[in-house]
Amino acid sequence: MVVETSPTAEFFLVGRVLLGGVLAYLGISNMLDAGNKIEYARSMGVPIAGIAVPVSFVMLILGGLGILLGIYPMVASIGVIAFFVGVTPAMHAFWRIDDPDERSQEKTQFLVNLALLGSAVIVLALGTAPWPYTL
Repeated sequence: MVVETSPTAEFFLVGRVLLGGVLAYLGISNMLDAGNKIEYARSMGVPIAGIAVPVSFVMLILGGLGILLGIYPMVASIGVIAFFVGVTPAMHAFWRIDDPDERSQEKTQFLVNLALLGSAVIVLALGTAPWPYTL
């Protein structure tokens, strides 16, 4: 795969900045509301939520920064993939919700997470190719 040629390199950089930046931002945003996130995870039946939730924040922040900066992109994408594989079905289980409005919101969040998971899988696939504009 060639991502080093112009304009491919520039498009790839924009995609990395957008994806990695959003992932890191989400991790930081969630971390700043850790108490509520941990309580919500407990209410959803997440075991050892007091440990699992902060670890998930770190995975998302480091994975996002790794993708954004091109630092260990395969490791970063694996961390992001693990985050979404664990979090998506546990926290956005729309199939368990009876209220139609709440069910619709959770389904949307579930699908957004699947799209982000797909993006992380693409990053993993590109992880062995040379990345332009990396540190």
